[in-house]
Amino acid sequence: MDKSQIIRFTQGLTTLVTEGKKDMTRRLTTDRRQYEVGERVAIAEGYGFIWRSLPTPGDKIRFIHRLQRELGVEHPMQLPAWENKLFVRPELMQYQIEITEKRCEHLQDISEADMLREGIFHGIMSATDIKTKETGDFTWLDIKRKKLPNGQYHVSIRHNIHSNLRECFIDMIDHVCGKGTWDSNPEVYAYAFKLIDLYPKFLE
Repeated sequence: MDKSQIIRFTQGLTTLVTEGKKDMTRRLTTDRRQYEVGERVAIAEGYGFIWRSLPTPGDKIRFIHRLQRELGVEHPMQLPAWENKLFVRPELMQYQIEITEKRCEHLQDISEADMLREGIFHGIMSATDIKTKETGDFTWLDIKRKKLPNGQYHVSIRHNIHSNLRECFIDMIDHVCGKGTWDSNPEVYAYAFKLIDLYPKFLE
């Protein structure tokens, strides 16, 4: 697997993918990296995030040893890639996705069923639209990490709740891809995929 075979999501969407709650993604047709049906692609996560998620102390030690061996460094925790997924190597990732479907369409052609597959879910709280009085619990997840002066990280988790599924998706796509993305209605590739969990093999 070469460096091009990697895909990045926001941390909130990565969480939904690895929990099996998101199995579609839309990418601009102008993006440099495109994917084909049958292709396996690593999900980018910082090495430190992977290390913290491992269930046992033994797994954590094995992962550090693999990083030392593969990267040729004694202290992988000091690498930018420990916290920044932009610098990770795909063969060291815990999860992959396999592309099962690809089609070209405009962003606003998305169906309500696909909006849910993109990572919109029913949350534990609801919201009511002041104008329409419509009530719903459609939610998208936003997770942010901020480095503190002491070197530690503060993690904030926000559930963005909407009464309407379409408005929830628009809010999410404009947040992830930039304000005005929905209104510009760009041409996109809609990818469906299945999750591949490489634990514990990826520790070898």
